[in-house]
Order: sequence, then structure tokens, then C-alpha cells
Amino acid sequence: MTLDDAISTCVQDGDLVGIGGLSFWRKPIAACKEIIRQDKKDLSLCTFVGGIEIDMLVAAGCASKVRACFVGMEIFGMAPHYKKAVESGSVKVSEESEASIALGLKSSYLKVPFMPLKGMIGTDFPKVRDDIKQFEDPLGSGTQLMALPKIDLDVAILHVPYADQYGNGNIAGAVWVDDDMAKTAKKTIIICERLLETEDIRYLRGKAQLPMQTTNAVVKVPFGAHPTSCYDRYTFDALHIQEYLKTPFNEYKRKFIDVNSNAEYLDNAGGAEMILNILL
Repeated sequence: MTLDDAISTCVQDGDLVGIGGLSFWRKPIAACKEIIRQDKKDLSLCTFVGGIEIDMLVAAGCASKVRACFVGMEIFGMAPHYKKAVESGSVKVSEESEASIALGLKSSYLKVPFMPLKGMIGTDFPKVRDDIKQFEDPLGSGTQLMALPKIDLDVAILHVPYADQYGNGNIAGAVWVDDDMAKTAKKTIIICERLLETEDIRYLRGKAQLPMQTTNAVVKVPFGAHPTSCYDRYTFDALHIQEYLKTPFNEYKRKFIDVNSNAEYLDNAGGAEMILNILL
């Protein structure tokens, strides 16, 4: 399936979209750019730790709500378009912790309405979240707990180094919550660097953390996570991230998003020299 087909088929206006990876690592940037090209609207974005992908989607007017424990550009500073949108109120934020996202997805996977957490007791989360509730252990221990609601994703978009044609995805390195996103989402799109035979997937480290039963579309897009990284293929592109931050978004969009192919994007981003600089 092409990336165009995968996004047009699986992502609809108003969806709650789970975006895999973390910060500058294994973000499905090619898919996010396709969402922008297709002008999807009113999306709610859910990610563990967000970065350039959230900033792009907000800048393009695709997102109306973000739930993440952090969105920023790490050592490069704030996510400027996201920051401006939150301050103006054009994008709503659901304040999360890593635990609330992980347990929200786990709750959906287990088909229960909430999961309990002790760690939020005594924090300010109840002041900014009207969908969480403190309660006492009904089994009689007297322990105070916080009920965290489930997170039911409409679609999960995950970038992985390896996958097969059936939708078995292999992640070299940290998985974070990508596997739970794949299990809970109504639809899952896997973007991969390389398409392998199923037999080869079986012998990779971690094997198939994302099994084909959870996958609706598989798309091969080499360097599709650029300018974020994809271990064990390449690291993040610090120069491109800095160019993104200093370029007006409409100009950036014209040069790096409104392109005819991934090859054209890679050429515009520096071509062979850029690729050689980020290869692991």
C-alpha cells in the first residue's frame, strides 16, 4: 500500500491518532507530512513525548487537541508552533504523565474503563483533569488511588526499522508504548525502513513486537522518520531540525512537505551528504 492510500484510508477528520516513538526517536514523520498534504482536520494527537511531528501538525492546522506528557524540541528549545497554539487556545491540551498514557492504553487493551495509579495522589493533576478521580481501595486496604480513564485510539501510526508484507513489525531498541498503541488502536499503520521476509523477522532481536493481527497497512518509506532517528539505521538530523526552527512554516512546508515523492524530500534535505552524515 502507498503512504497516500494508507493515510486516506485509515485517518479520518476528528480521529484520535496515536503517534509512536519518543521525542527525536522513531517518529513517523513521512506519515505526518502526508496527513498535512491531505489536509486532515480536527485530529486529537496522543504521543508519549512529542516533538517536531506534533509541532508540524499543529502548525498546519491539522490538530485541535494534544495529549502528551511533554512536547518540545529537547536541546533545541521549545516547539514554537505548538507553544503559540496552546497559548492562544487554538489547541487544547490534556495534561498527561508517562504513566497516565501507558495505563490509559493498557486499560483499553484490557477492555476495562480505567486503571488505578497511586503516584498522582497529592499532585495538581486533579486541578487540570476533570476525567480522573481519587478513590479508596474497595477491597479494604484503605489505600487511596487515582482512576485513570482508558485511551481508545482510532488509529496508531508507528515507524519501525523492519517489517514484513503482512504487518509484523520489528523494533530494534526501545519499544516505549508502540506495542500497546498497535494493540489498542482500531487501525494501525506501520511505516518501515526495510521490508523483510517473515522468516527473517522471526530471527531478529525482539522478533515481531507488533504482530500482523494488529496492522491494517504497511508502507516502506526509507528515511521516513527523518529528521528524527530510527535505530539501528540512522540518528537524528540536528542540522535539519535547526533549519525547521528558523524557517517560517509556510516556506518549510513548500520546500519539504509539498513535494512529489520521498526522494524529492530527501534531495531537498541534503541528499547523499545528509544521509551519510546520519547513518549509524
